Amino acid sequence: MEAENRLSVVSARSGSVGHGGGAGSGSSHVFHGFELLVLRKLHSDPLMLEKWKERLKPKGGSDDCDLGEIPQCLWFFAVTLDREKERFLNFFKEQVLNFTDMHGFRSRETLLDIYLNYHSFTELRLDGMFKYGDDNNLPLEIFKCSTVKWLSMKYNYLDVIPCDIGRMASLEYLALTNNKLQNKSIPYTLTFCTKLKTLMLDNNLLDALPGFLLKMLSIETVHRHGNHNYFKSTFMWYHTDVNERILTVQSSGDYVSHEPETLQFWAAKAVIGSKINFFASSNVASALKDYISSIYRHFNVCGFCNAAKLCNQPGFKVITFKNPYLGNTCVPFQHWACSLTCAMELEIPAREEQISAARELDRQYDAYIKECQRQYRFGGANGSRRLSFRRWPSRSVSASSAVFNLSSNSRDSVCFNHERGSRLRFFCCGQHPACDCCVS
Repeated sequence: MEAENRLSVVSARSGSVGHGGGAGSGSSHVFHGFELLVLRKLHSDPLMLEKWKERLKPKGGSDDCDLGEIPQCLWFFAVTLDREKERFLNFFKEQVLNFTDMHGFRSRETLLDIYLNYHSFTELRLDGMFKYGDDNNLPLEIFKCSTVKWLSMKYNYLDVIPCDIGRMASLEYLALTNNKLQNKSIPYTLTFCTKLKTLMLDNNLLDALPGFLLKMLSIETVHRHGNHNYFKSTFMWYHTDVNERILTVQSSGDYVSHEPETLQFWAAKAVIGSKINFFASSNVASALKDYISSIYRHFNVCGFCNAAKLCNQPGFKVITFKNPYLGNTCVPFQHWACSLTCAMELEIPAREEQISAARELDRQYDAYIKECQRQYRFGGANGSRRLSFRRWPSRSVSASSAVFNLSSNSRDSVCFNHERGSRLRFFCCGQHPACDCCVS
């Protein structure tokens, strides 16, 4: 029935609130995904915009406005009017009703542009905006908010992040959990967010973390679990030699080259390869910034040299490991290199660092074992507790079946440094292997 396809009737009375006021002062700095859907719908549908302008016009000299029934397919209108009614209605009356049509807006300006500039948002909560199969292209206007520190875009089936994310100079927290992101989906321009501290990449399609994250020294936390083939790739690449960590990548991408390319194209290619923050650079013209942004996804940026190649040209995928990285061990990173020379310049030093770190961990472990041996051999705090164990009669005893205890009169002690092939093993403190071949 028709009634089942409609939400409850919504009636609103616009209040007199301050600039940018919302449903409660605590939410005035937060922009929600349902608001974005409303603004995008109104801008793309002029007839609907005119209809809502008519509904929101004051009737009979009062501030009353009857919004009528809202179809279920426009659920985001109902949610917006329920949660951010005053903020949305005030903006609409002050900024939209004065224009007779969409030509009243400045050139290339959208309703979303105006709304974001009208408020000084610090948080963008854009989780779960899109269903599977929806047009999930993110509007570039959201990345132009210079005051935003917190951006969440979980559960949106995203398969690419626009390079414009590099405009968000104040960004500290970025959540991209539960999307369809691959390594190539995350642009190098994320390194322009020099204040980023937390990055959430759980449950995507990553084989490894993007290599450029190693250059982002501000990052304190990276969540990466639940990614497609992540652990399989980790163990596969960790146990391969240098040649198998450098893989040839065939051409990909849909860029159609033009012969000859324009001077603007070559300028953009040089800027992309230089890895400078062109969004913040005063040496790059505004028109060129927009052009670079529009073609950035067609390029791969070399992780070693200042070169950029179109995605339809071959290159090399390089796998390296960082151990430890932000408190985690054996973390894989994936880089792109323009040549075999650059690939080796990335992989070989990383491997040497990995081996050096492993040796240091072994040294620390050996020192810890020897300290445990010293403490248990020469007694604890009271100087009288000695380490002893009871042998099982069987010829071979597993570590799990060995029994040990502390005694004040035992002269048995264990050599922690003996090879593992000894007759009897047990775990000191339940953790460390030892044998009974050397007794003092």
